[in-house]
Parts: sequence; C-alpha cells; structure tokens
Amino acid sequence: MPSSPARLFVTDRTCVRPDASADRAGELRAVHRDALGNDHLVALSAYFTAASNETRLRMLYVLWRTGELCVCDLADLFEITQPAVSRHLKILREKAIVVARRDAQTLYYSVCTDNPFARLLVRLFEEQAASGVTLNLDGLAADSSDA
Repeated sequence: MPSSPARLFVTDRTCVRPDASADRAGELRAVHRDALGNDHLVALSAYFTAASNETRLRMLYVLWRTGELCVCDLADLFEITQPAVSRHLKILREKAIVVARRDAQTLYYSVCTDNPFARLLVRLFEEQAASGVTLNLDGLAADSSDA
C-alpha cells in the first residue's frame, strides 16, 4: 500500500508558496529591515495622518481652489466653529501642509507649495479636476461621466 503524501499543517504563521526559497526569505528580511529603518516612511505616515481627516482634506481642497482663506471663511463654509477650524489648521500647519499669512489681526491660510507632500495633494486635485476621474469607496477609479 503506497504511503500517503505528507500533509502540511498551515496556520496563520506559516505560508505555502512555490518560491519559498532561502534566497527569497533573505531578500524579504532585507526589505523589511529597510522599511523599518526608513525615516522617510515615518514622515510620510505623519503627513498622511494629518491629511487623512475628511474635513482637513476638504479644507485643503478648498484652499487649493480659492488660493487662501481666513478661519472665519472656512468656518462658514464647513459650518463648524472657528476653534474647530483652528484645530484642523494647526495640525496641517505643524506638518507645513498649509502656511499662514497675517494681515492685521486676520490670518489667511493657503496650501504650502514648498512642501512635497502638499504638492502631491495638489497634483491629485489637479488630475481629478482635469480628467473627471474620481475614486469611489471601492478604491477603483471611475469616470465621472459614467454616472
């Protein structure tokens, strides 16, 4: 009677794949070490965190479209309090995603085009405006003319 093939016991800590060679494992460990030691990714994560709030992202979009606005204008547009707008802008200002310009007692905010992350967001806004392609909640691009 032939012996049955050995069965692999698979758990959430094991992986069955055809390219599970020692060379590939070593390559993956090196990439992992690089990812853990990459300070650029830490900074990028902080920028994404600052911009990930829907209200802050909408404020950035409005600032891009208008050039600059004061806190009271943003409060009126978003129908939230001036202190709430100020808190959002403080988070964006701390990451240099927005800059402030003082005119007497009023601060005017605009997108900081010196910041590479802010420029990336502006490019996304521009691309969406030019092409009409938007993201849907499934993460897939959809042509807005299809709606």
